[in-house]
Amino acid sequence: MGFLDKLRGTAKQAVNPRAQMGERDKIMRINQSGIEGRATVLGMREVGSQFGGGHQIEFELTVHPASGADYAVSTRQSMHEQTLQGVAEGGQVVVKIDPDDAQALLVWGAAS
Repeated sequence: MGFLDKLRGTAKQAVNPRAQMGERDKIMRINQSGIEGRATVLGMREVGSQFGGGHQIEFELTVHPASGADYAVSTRQSMHEQTLQGVAEGGQVVVKIDPDDAQALLVWGAAS
């Protein structure tokens, strides 16, 4: 991805600050009250990048909740290189799941 692509991605982020605040609030809520779980990475691809080294990753996951049946989730998340280490298709990741919306989650990194 070239410099102009990165610049376009940053411009898109700056266009809607209200949406950014809503996304930030959702992330903070999941960080504070999310339920930790595991998921299998069925697919992942970089769909953008940000200044400062962030990678916008689109994930296809099968979530394995502590109780209940496994389920599929598609999500997009910005992650830094360090957090992506060890995350690969077919691998397991640690996730935090929104207790109010099982489709909303954060990928925390590779499961050990």
